[in-house]
Amino acid sequence: MRRRFGFLDPFEEMRRMLSSFYEFDDELPVESRMRHPAADLWESDDAYHLSIDMPGVQKQDININIVDNGLEITAKKREKHEEKTRNFYRMERNYSGFYRFVALPENAELEKADAKYENGVLEIKVPKSKEKAIGKKLIEIK
Repeated sequence: MRRRFGFLDPFEEMRRMLSSFYEFDDELPVESRMRHPAADLWESDDAYHLSIDMPGVQKQDININIVDNGLEITAKKREKHEEKTRNFYRMERNYSGFYRFVALPENAELEKADAKYENGVLEIKVPKSKEKAIGKKLIEIK
């Protein structure tokens, strides 16, 4: 560890710890290596609405799965940059992804969910079940 001004440099120690942490990145589950996109979740009278920002992702690279009591949203983002000149050739590829799990209440009819992707924003609407309505009920104390 480098010393600065006669004492240990805390930032150097932090850089060392972070670099050793990322050495094991390939051993982590895929979900932990993916970014968690910004999401908004709100409720209307008849449905739950979810809006997720996924810029640069193609529609065919998005998967939405019903898992237990929620939705699992994954996406792969592929970027390819190619540059050619007379005596120079360079191509770079970048693969990344998005992962988000959203738990929903029991009255959500997950199998009737509807999704739309436009301008880098994924919008999902999940209708509410009429018979499983979650509400407030006063419990009488005896």
